[in-house]
Amino acid sequence: MEEKKICKYCKTEIPKGAKICPNCRKKQKGPLGIIIAVVIVLIIIGGVAGGGSDSKTDTDTSTNTASVETEKTESKETAVEETIEYTACTKQELSDALQANAMKAADTYKGQYLEISGYLDVIDSNGKYISINAGEDDWSFVNVQCYIKNDDQKAIIMDLNKGDSIVIKGKCTDVGEVIGYSIDIDEVVVE
Repeated sequence: MEEKKICKYCKTEIPKGAKICPNCRKKQKGPLGIIIAVVIVLIIIGGVAGGGSDSKTDTDTSTNTASVETEKTESKETAVEETIEYTACTKQELSDALQANAMKAADTYKGQYLEISGYLDVIDSNGKYISINAGEDDWSFVNVQCYIKNDDQKAIIMDLNKGDSIVIKGKCTDVGEVIGYSIDIDEVVVE
C-alpha cells in the first residue's frame, strides 16, 4: 500500500511524493522552507552572539560621525545665512495681498525670506512669538505672527514696547486666510 499524506490546503489524502495535490491542484511545499527558516535563525543567533564587539568603539565611532555631520550642517547653515536675500515688504502690503487673493499671497510669500517693516503689536509673555501691525490705523484681521528662535532675539524684544517701529527678517513658513502669515525670525531690527 502506498504511503499517504494530507494536503495542506484541501485536507484530502494524497500520495506522499505528490508535489501537486490532484484534488485542489495546489503545490505542496517540501521541507525546503523549514531548512531555510532554520538557516536564517542560525545566522541571526550567530550574528547576535558574535556581534558583541567593543561597544565603546561603536559609540565612539557614532559620536565622531555625528560630530562631523553636525559640523557639516553648521557650515552649510552659515553659508546659507550669508547668501540669503530678503524681499522687503510692509505689514500692510502683506495684509492687502492676503485679503485680495489668499491663494496668490500664499504662492508669492510662503517659503520666501522677507524683510517686513511694521510696528510691534503682540508680545507673547512666554517669549515664543510677537506679531506686527501696520500702525494705529491697522484694523485688518490679517495677523503677521513672528516666532522667536533664540535668546538674542528675546533680549532685543524684551527692551521694546508695543507700538515700536521694527523690521523683522525671516522666512515665511505658512500663509492662510485665517492664520495670516507665520514667520521664523532670523533678525529683529529696531528702527
